[in-house]
Order: sequence, then structure tokens, then C-alpha cells
Amino acid sequence: MSNNDFSMISRRKVLYKGTQVLVAMTVVVAGVRPACAKKKSAKDDFFFQEEPNDDGKKCTGCINFTAKETGQYGKDSGDCALLEGDVCNHCYCQGWTDKNSAGAKPGMAAGKTSP
Repeated sequence: MSNNDFSMISRRKVLYKGTQVLVAMTVVVAGVRPACAKKKSAKDDFFFQEEPNDDGKKCTGCINFTAKETGQYGKDSGDCALLEGDVCNHCYCQGWTDKNSAGAKPGMAAGKTSP
């Protein structure tokens, strides 16, 4: 292309097309679910049980547990960052991570590291 070819393109057209491209990219990016979004697992995947394990580990001592007022287990109900549905404060699963352990982060199963 010679310099004369570029003189035929108006600045207004370039700005207009550039704005259209930016708007289209924003719409596409906003509509895509982030790849890092975590999906909760089924209780069976973490061998969920409604009794504490032999070591006395239970959901109330787990970093993934958040208590709530009502739910499937009444006032003993809570939410888990790993599991779908309600869990009870005396329940247990293999994703149990001590609230007081160094480096523990909600949503991470015990013994697993982030990618």
C-alpha cells in the first residue's frame, strides 16, 4: 500500500469500526463463564457422611464450612465450598481441611494443590 491508499480512510471510520470491535469483544468476554469458576461436587464424590470420622473431624472444624440458620439439617445446617447442597455441622467428608492449618484456603480439598 502506498501513502495515497491510507488517505482514503477517514479517521471517523477507523474510530467507528474500532468502537464496534471493542463493544463486540466486551459482549463476548462478559458472556463467557470464567474457566477458573469452581463448580461444587456431589457429596458422593467426597464420601460425605453424616457422622464425624474416628478422629472427631467434623464440618464445624473445616475451613470450607459456613454455618447458616436454616436448611436440611435445621439450625445445624451449613454450606460447604466443595459440596452441593446443605451439610450439617457434625458431618464429615474427605475434603475436610482444618480451619487452623497454615496455608488452608476455602474451596480446596485436603492434600490437593491449586493448578
